[in-house]
Amino acid sequence: MEISQKIYELRTGSGLSQLDLAEKLGVSRQSVSKWETGQAVPDLDKLIRLADLFGISVDELVREGERPAPPEPQVVYAAEQRGFSPVQKAGAALEVVGLLGLVLGGMGLVSLIGAGLMLLGLPLLLCKKHPWLWMGWTAVAISLLVFNPHTSVSPWGLFGGMRYLYWILTNPELRYYASYFAAAIGILRGSLILLLIFLGIRARRRGSGAKP
Repeated sequence: MEISQKIYELRTGSGLSQLDLAEKLGVSRQSVSKWETGQAVPDLDKLIRLADLFGISVDELVREGERPAPPEPQVVYAAEQRGFSPVQKAGAALEVVGLLGLVLGGMGLVSLIGAGLMLLGLPLLLCKKHPWLWMGWTAVAISLLVFNPHTSVSPWGLFGGMRYLYWILTNPELRYYASYFAAAIGILRGSLILLLIFLGIRARRRGSGAKP
């Protein structure tokens, strides 16, 4: 068996994507893909790290005709399964702070902020994949519900906010704090949407670990 096939079988047998293996070795996903398709061969340092990672010797990895032993399954203990990840802890913290604001704030601004924090914490608690992206889209939805009760009053996005800001600057009668605030919300929301779209596309591409 060639080394390219061995690397592929060891990776897939360990439940790792090409991106996961690349991050563990400090290389790009494209490098792992070239190793598995026979377009390139890992250098000695990477061969040693591959062998250590999968629990085999370098000789077993590079010698043709030998099938590598399947890696031992990782044991996840019940106590570890029940624990919260750092992202979930952040979500739980937002839920607690938001609940305190909701309870102690009455019907004022503190209560509104508390409700918003609780909504922002939900994606971090419940979403297993890309929770921060879901949190960003939740923030966009909250801003639309809170700051855009009438579409004719508040700008929706980046270009609307910039156009609204231009109207404010060119019309002195519109220069109020509320007008500047509405323009800022539109610009920030539009910028956040563009950033979330970019990060979503990037995460989708990087998460592709199938063998070409």
